[in-house]
Amino acid sequence: MEAADRHLDPTPWMRHAGPEARRIRPGPGDRRLNLGLISLYDVENNAVRVLAACTRAAGYRTVEIYFKDWVNNSLEWPRPQELANLVRLVREHDLGLVGISVRASAYHKVAARLTETLRAHCPGLRIMWGGTHAILDPDRCLEQADLVCRGEGEITLVQLLDRLSAGAEISDLPGLYVRQGDQIFRNPVGPTIQALDELPFRDYTSPDKYFLMGRSVRQGDPMVSDPCFQMMNSRGCVFKCSYCYNSELSELYRGQGRYYRTRSVDSVLREIRQARQVFPRMKRVRFDDEVFLFSKAWYDEFTRRYPEEVGLPFEIFIEPKLVHEELFTRLRDCGLEVVYMGIQNTHRVTHELYDRHVTDQKIMECVDLFFRLGLDARYQVILDDVESTWEDKRHLFELLMGFPRGYFQLYLFSIVVFPNTRLARRLLAEGRITEADLEGERNKTFQQIRVSLNYPRPPEDLFWAAMLVLITKDFLPSRLLYWMAGNRFLQRNPRLVAWFAQGCNLVKMVGVVLGMLRRGEMSWTLVRRWANPRSMITQ
Repeated sequence: MEAADRHLDPTPWMRHAGPEARRIRPGPGDRRLNLGLISLYDVENNAVRVLAACTRAAGYRTVEIYFKDWVNNSLEWPRPQELANLVRLVREHDLGLVGISVRASAYHKVAARLTETLRAHCPGLRIMWGGTHAILDPDRCLEQADLVCRGEGEITLVQLLDRLSAGAEISDLPGLYVRQGDQIFRNPVGPTIQALDELPFRDYTSPDKYFLMGRSVRQGDPMVSDPCFQMMNSRGCVFKCSYCYNSELSELYRGQGRYYRTRSVDSVLREIRQARQVFPRMKRVRFDDEVFLFSKAWYDEFTRRYPEEVGLPFEIFIEPKLVHEELFTRLRDCGLEVVYMGIQNTHRVTHELYDRHVTDQKIMECVDLFFRLGLDARYQVILDDVESTWEDKRHLFELLMGFPRGYFQLYLFSIVVFPNTRLARRLLAEGRITEADLEGERNKTFQQIRVSLNYPRPPEDLFWAAMLVLITKDFLPSRLLYWMAGNRFLQRNPRLVAWFAQGCNLVKMVGVVLGMLRRGEMSWTLVRRWANPRSMITQ
């Protein structure tokens, strides 16, 4: 960080902890613990990098370990060699506390396997779980972990390191569930950080970073060679979709300050400028906020300064209700190229099942605007739900066929029901799913990150999923697709449609890859994730 950007206090965000939870700084005779942070199947993990920057600023050596990534649109179970390499790193760096980021419920069993392995080979090591799954299901996580961080971890983690290093009691630490023998201490969630600008920027240059996959252990940050720099300008979300963890977290943090918080434009632009010194191939920026939602003053400053101080194309995620022409024209003019927008399903299904109240008419208005502005629109759709009837699936097909073919992409996802969400509680109470259908038990994500037509699903769902894949293949005439959608023989034999869709998907992906190579935006990470033609990401 440039000298002018440095804070005089290396841990200014700690003031949010309040006087009752102040730091207990280790004394001269105390041993400062070395920390390890493990990210599972996620080399982009924003949370791990922020936590590492905070603990380093607080004076603790922190080793980041990026354990595996997804391959060919699926996840692979840890191999013995990968577990052995993990143990070796923990021992070599003399780690006293390891935090495992369990940001998806599908990773629960893998986190348990890593915990079991580390406990068997690293005596005295304390193991903490954190992340979205740990927040939603802390008691289940505590069956394996010694500690569970429940909530935002920057303050809790630094206080935990201080107390462990000083030999102080940790059972009353806010934001922490603690298992000590047969006793379990469940402390209230810790405070949220309101002033996000006070947090240090993510660190990509520390040598204490490793990527473990297969037989290899690569030192260095696995993201620095990527052409797309990903960052977040905010925390939380203003919406409460029933399937999303934000609907639960906003209630969990009630009384702890605003749940949705934003950074200043100045902080955002400084981080990008700093990252450009580290990312030699940076060609675009993707803002990974839940929604790109800010005040008018924020937008005014951002659209004025971004072209001059950064000048790279950028991508955003947006919610249909936030789309209006004046704003998106300004964003387009200052560099916006790609828009990700969740459609989820038809208006009836999203209203009844997901508590999303967006009409099909509003969706079409957004689609028309993005087309007129020349934006690369990528629409996210959720399939395999328990609500949709045949008529709903046909209606979704017809809705998407009304989009300007050749000028958008579909990102198809299979519904994942996270434990302890409003959607999970409702479907369990209605008897429409069982506990075995919850993510973490079923682990659907291990077989498909995005929809794979090889994943076992009912014939009706396979037929319509394959038809949606074909919509984005603009080399196929619309008349052919409408004929296929109404053909009874194909409806009874959906595997034929799926094979055809997979072949067409391969043809399109060749063009996508060639375009990315021409622009210098192809990376080894993308090759690893897309390489298998049979389970290729649908485009």
